[in-house]
Amino acid sequence: MTERAKINSILLLVLSIFPVISGAATITVQPDRNPVVLQESFQLLFEAAGKVDGDPDFSPLEKDFQVLSTSTSTSMNIVNTNITRIKQWRLTLLPLKSGNLTIPAIAFGKDKSPQTNLTVEQQRAASTGPDAPDIFIEVEAAPEAAYVQAEVVYTIKLYRSVATANETLSEPAMSAGSAIVEQLDADRSYDTVIKGRRYAVFARSYGIYPQVSGNLLIPPVRFQAQLSSTSPFSLDPFSGGTKTVVRQSEPVELQVEPIPVAWRGGHWLPAAHVKITEEWSTNPLELLPGEPVTRTLALSAQGLTSSQLPELEELFPGDFRQYPDMPVLENTGSADGMTAVRRQKSAIIPAQAGEYTLPEISLPWWNTETQTMENAVLPERRVRVAALATAPADSMPGLPLQSQAGGQAPAGAPDLPAPGSDAGDTARGLPGPDETAVVEDTAPTGASIWQWLTFILAAAWVITLVYILKQRKAGPPAAGQARNGRLGEAEKNIKRACRDNDPQQAKTALLQWAGAHPSGLPATSLGDLEKYSSGELALEIRNLSRVLYSRATGPWSGEPLWQAFVKESKTSRTDTSGTRGELEPLYKL
Repeated sequence: MTERAKINSILLLVLSIFPVISGAATITVQPDRNPVVLQESFQLLFEAAGKVDGDPDFSPLEKDFQVLSTSTSTSMNIVNTNITRIKQWRLTLLPLKSGNLTIPAIAFGKDKSPQTNLTVEQQRAASTGPDAPDIFIEVEAAPEAAYVQAEVVYTIKLYRSVATANETLSEPAMSAGSAIVEQLDADRSYDTVIKGRRYAVFARSYGIYPQVSGNLLIPPVRFQAQLSSTSPFSLDPFSGGTKTVVRQSEPVELQVEPIPVAWRGGHWLPAAHVKITEEWSTNPLELLPGEPVTRTLALSAQGLTSSQLPELEELFPGDFRQYPDMPVLENTGSADGMTAVRRQKSAIIPAQAGEYTLPEISLPWWNTETQTMENAVLPERRVRVAALATAPADSMPGLPLQSQAGGQAPAGAPDLPAPGSDAGDTARGLPGPDETAVVEDTAPTGASIWQWLTFILAAAWVITLVYILKQRKAGPPAAGQARNGRLGEAEKNIKRACRDNDPQQAKTALLQWAGAHPSGLPATSLGDLEKYSSGELALEIRNLSRVLYSRATGPWSGEPLWQAFVKESKTSRTDTSGTRGELEPLYKL
């Protein structure tokens, strides 16, 4: 095979594994903050999912903005076997005027980005301090009045017009039990001009969740750094001495309201938005008895952390078995606040065919924007469990087809003569009405042959039965030793799997042990073993089954299973010590 043929084969293999990259482009536009301040730089991100028609033309932005820099990056997003090409254009812009501006649509060949509104505010007055007006801190809390456990976005902005080194910036330190503090986003940096002086701005946002009602004080945050005493922009240690500067923000006082009297729900849930969604691994209208299906419920809320989200109660009919998985908690923060998601999966197994209705799931929550109580609802779900296909009785092999009265013979069946016709008698070898029947006396010969065959088969059966009884009474030592060896090896494997806390190996070893046991019970699954066991062993086998089949993320400890196995083994040997000649039970059947 030539080198070119090898390359073509590799390309064909890659294309067979990954389908065609998504071609239709979806373009989004997102500023890093909104509003911005006049003569304050900000970043504008254009992102295209898929291949755009051409290169972008950013010249329309020059009407209201000065383009300071432009950078691009490309990545690939792979979901299952679908590949999406993601390309980003990150622009640093400086507003040229204040007001409500429009970021125009940008052409990417034939593709276009959507328009975006942006608010540009007037320059703010510089904060001044008695020591060093070239460094100051601004803080903001929104809203200033919030409900208990609701989110307050606390933003810190550090302004510096001089170069610093060895900087430290403290976090908002709340008194124990008064509030929970979570950082919302990554640190942001940009430049701004205040009264003709350029500042480097460092911004960071926190989510503060008050735990008690009343007045809540957010203490000042503290900034400390080293500053050159000879040149404000030189950090050369040989150019002169350095001095340490300390700046801190103003304290912020919040008014925390208690749970409103209009609240009639159970779990207090103050948020800006709450939604419940569901996903099924299989179409819920195409379920089969005994086959597991996974249902995933997702509870999402804006303005809360995932630890504040309650568990959703799922109700299933009695013919359904449910194996819940460990919930997955997700937090996604931004400068606007926290978005929390709680995902809970359940493996459900329907037992019987039929149509069922899963009731709706309703969760009350308090809308912090409208100050009203609302309900997040997942509508009721209809599921259908189809009956397993079975072969009809009249099509089973070995069963003759029976015709009904007035029915016709099946295709391919031989034609039968009419009752009473001569053709029928002739076909059966019987004489017609005008013929004399001549019958040979062959019955004694046929009967004697069958008698001899019956006698021979009966004798052989008796001889075989006597031989089997003798062999069973004698008990071949080699077979017994081999069986004992397999049983001992299986017990060692069970002990090793329990010691290593390996649930899959524990299942394999238990089934191996059941197959080698003298009782010879047909245990082909953990469910069979649970039925044949009792007491603590049955409970531990059920727990092992739950860990394996519900895909639980928590660790499994094999020590309880091994202790139950040893205990039941000793009890079984004691109970069967005086019953030789009987089959030893698996464990207290």
